[in-house]
Amino acid sequence: MSGLVTRQVTAEEDSSLLDDGIGFTDVAKRPTPMGSGLRVDDFRQWAPVLRQKIIKFSPRLVCFKGLMAYKAYLQHGEGVKEKPDLGLQERRIGSSDVFVVPNPSPANAKYSLTDLSEWYSRLREASRL
Repeated sequence: MSGLVTRQVTAEEDSSLLDDGIGFTDVAKRPTPMGSGLRVDDFRQWAPVLRQKIIKFSPRLVCFKGLMAYKAYLQHGEGVKEKPDLGLQERRIGSSDVFVVPNPSPANAKYSLTDLSEWYSRLREASRL
């Protein structure tokens, strides 16, 4: 749909995206029904760990799903408060470019499937830069 990969991938097959150089992780590693269940302490604990992993593995591009996740990372992983926009960011993490897409959660119904697909198409283009 977005063209990020050349095949359709189901949620059950998402680990196969590693073959395409795409991996997934979270800013905070405590399971909650919704992101709003995470506490500041969760981000304080886990955002620096994520930063260390990104610097260690040095992916070409890092994508955050949602502005709230990226803002939490910035505050607790980088120690800065910013109001980022969606898309390719000026700020990098180590040598990695950063891109932010809308959160696809149903709780964030502001974005249609078409909108989300467009953002992932933009992510695909950014990954080719």
